[in-house]
Amino acid sequence: MARPRNFDEDKVLDAAMMAFWRHGYEATTTRMLEDATGVGIRGLFNAFGSKEQLFETVLARYFAMVSTTLEQVFATPGRAAIDMVFAGFSQPEPPEAIAHAGCLMVNTVSELERTNAAIRARVNAYRDLWKAQFRIALVADGIADADNRAEFLVGALWGALNQIKLAGDKAAAVPLAEVMRDTVRGW
Repeated sequence: MARPRNFDEDKVLDAAMMAFWRHGYEATTTRMLEDATGVGIRGLFNAFGSKEQLFETVLARYFAMVSTTLEQVFATPGRAAIDMVFAGFSQPEPPEAIAHAGCLMVNTVSELERTNAAIRARVNAYRDLWKAQFRIALVADGIADADNRAEFLVGALWGALNQIKLAGDKAAAVPLAEVMRDTVRGW
């Protein structure tokens, strides 16, 4: 008979998510996961499986979180929703904010060679989610060549998020985001 868990699974997953988000999959050690979650590695692995399985669970949680946010942002599809995405880079954040670490999914791309097919599929689904939202918004405003422009927007978004990761500062994405806002307004 399995012992009942003596921790809040949601809080543990959120803490593990922050550790992976700040440090990446490879650099996040089991000790870091223990420190972040307050749960011993045996307890974590009994509950979630291996480090890789825990990471898959965290990515699924992140995907769901972002999906909910995108539903709100794109509730009224159109260029205004796209503008809102890129305008968000200009919103100031406190120095300790996770926003200065970029995007968990985009950060994971650099580690895809070392991860399994499930993780690769989750990252691809995340990318497809963004592309679909951008495409729907462009079509809603009658913008021509919506497929290619949606692909362009995803590339620009991921580039901006990489700038944040590289600089460790959300403000690093502002120049690219401002150009993207001007570009979208011109369509």
